[in-house]
Amino acid sequence: MNFIKKLFSRKRTILIIYSIIVLAASYFTYFKNYDYPPSVFWDENYHIASAQKYLIGVMFMETHPPLGKLFIALGEYIIHPNDNISQSELLKFTQTDYIKDFPAGYSFAGVRFFSALFAWLSAIVFFYILYFVSKNPHTSLLFSSLYVFENALITHSRAAMLEGSHLFFILLAVLYFVYLVQKQSRKTWLNYFILGILVGLTISVKATGAITAFLFPFLFFADQKHQGLTLMLGICKKIIIKGLFFAAGSAVIFSLIWYIHFSIGKVAANDKFYKASEKYKEIMSKGLTSDPKYFGAMLKDNLVFMANYNKGVPKLDVCKPDENGSHPLAWLVGKKSINYRWEKGDEGVRYMYLQVNPITWFLGLAGIILSLILLIGRVVFKTPVKNKNLFYLITTFTTLYIVYMAIMLRIERVMYLYHYFIPLVFSFILAYLVFNYIFEDKILAKSKKLYLGLIILVVIIAGTYKFFSPLSYYQPLTTEQFEKRIWFGFWKLKPIE
Repeated sequence: MNFIKKLFSRKRTILIIYSIIVLAASYFTYFKNYDYPPSVFWDENYHIASAQKYLIGVMFMETHPPLGKLFIALGEYIIHPNDNISQSELLKFTQTDYIKDFPAGYSFAGVRFFSALFAWLSAIVFFYILYFVSKNPHTSLLFSSLYVFENALITHSRAAMLEGSHLFFILLAVLYFVYLVQKQSRKTWLNYFILGILVGLTISVKATGAITAFLFPFLFFADQKHQGLTLMLGICKKIIIKGLFFAAGSAVIFSLIWYIHFSIGKVAANDKFYKASEKYKEIMSKGLTSDPKYFGAMLKDNLVFMANYNKGVPKLDVCKPDENGSHPLAWLVGKKSINYRWEKGDEGVRYMYLQVNPITWFLGLAGIILSLILLIGRVVFKTPVKNKNLFYLITTFTTLYIVYMAIMLRIERVMYLYHYFIPLVFSFILAYLVFNYIFEDKILAKSKKLYLGLIILVVIIAGTYKFFSPLSYYQPLTTEQFEKRIWFGFWKLKPIE
């Protein structure tokens, strides 16, 4: 009876109901009709070409770590919606790194499946990150709207690209980190190993996932209050041991994913673009790509290719009026929307636009600014700390945000608005942390005015998402309707006449 009472406790019931609400809402924003439009846009040309190579067993060098494209291929393999298309047509995909002409009737249901699925499931992960921060299901639900109704994330994450799976694994790593930090107990070597695996998964999709490696030192120092260590020597010993377990977790999963990548590629692509070394070609000719003995040689070949490829990426030229690239500091306000695709019709023009929800974007920016004010106040003016746990998490995610943006500012290659998605999610978490920190007393007092204000805010967020949703879902707009959505000139929204 006690077990049943615990299972169906009021708090647990609320959590289940709220989880269903988050999943239901994000299903309609992120997953429903994910295969629309039935046309390629932006970098899908590259990623689908790579996925098809996996399906046919053609080796290719990767500009990114392979996990994201493995999932794109897996979606096509599981759903296989293009069985009606001849193999000769699909074979053309393996002869280039950029597909220009897709066969008539090609379905995107397979290649977009996991990207959209992970983007959808990220909503519930985000909800539980907020919940573990505060243990308040009501505010966690309301602030989940920042992710659920964010137009730019929706547009990009539903496509056969890498950001959907990338953000999912980043959020998983963050969720586990927050859970461990809030858990009032000593952290074991297994905890660090699991965190390492999750960080390894983020890096295995895109190298920028390495930012999550900074979760390790923040977890370690949060762990010290449960260790009882006073000597520096003891601390150094512990950080080395636990650091090794963390690194081992990352290395194991990273190596495993690359091993899968190598094992699938049995023959070289007929494309000078990939430039496999003679050693790699010899390994393939002998059918030894699955032999662990040659793993190091193949990995070195791929890493060299990645480094050389990035050197050839053009630099950002912000002087060009039609340049889609944008400066990292411009991302904070959603500058430089990108018209991924457009199509004229009788009802107007259909747009697939990378366009932000300005309410979520600016709330995230507010979270960053307020976090910096709190930290500066503490360091410079020695202001008292109201809640040590919340303040520590504010310090953590502010640091992650600053480090990521500092790295982006040093990169000279052209970059785009979607490169801000990782710090954007950090800014959402910061907005929630700061809210809980500032209004802690009112939250504990269950202030009706506070909750009413939050509900109104959620309605505004959802309404703004709906207003800009035609740009996210490829719905027709007249020129007049489009121009009503140009709220700021720096967005660079341009109607097609």
